[in-house]
Amino acid sequence: MTHVLVIDDDQDIARLLTIRLARAGFDVDSRSDGASGLSAIHANHPEVAVVDWMMPGMDGIELARAVRAAIDIHDTKLLMLTARSNPADHALARATGYDDVLTKPFVPADLVSRVQTLCDASHGPAS
Repeated sequence: MTHVLVIDDDQDIARLLTIRLARAGFDVDSRSDGASGLSAIHANHPEVAVVDWMMPGMDGIELARAVRAAIDIHDTKLLMLTARSNPADHALARATGYDDVLTKPFVPADLVSRVQTLCDASHGPAS
């Protein structure tokens, strides 16, 4: 089963994401801040991490920089989930290492589709 990690300080959003992704067949875990999310990525090596941008302490941009700099987890697919809709913010997220950016509010089916696409990409082409 594909492992997905949700990192969001808003408990209601984290719960919603976890339920939707679990219903879609993913093995989902969640963390409420960037530092514990980064530790969970190191410990559990999820295929995809869905990360909120604005969190206290380590924000989503700092988390992406840390993931991309760490040899053991740099290939983890990252999906930024943010209320920031400015194209410059999306460009910054991608430049920092995010594979995709989804703006809040979002359609849950779109979230599931994007996570599935990233999971497929993490496994590479079928042989």
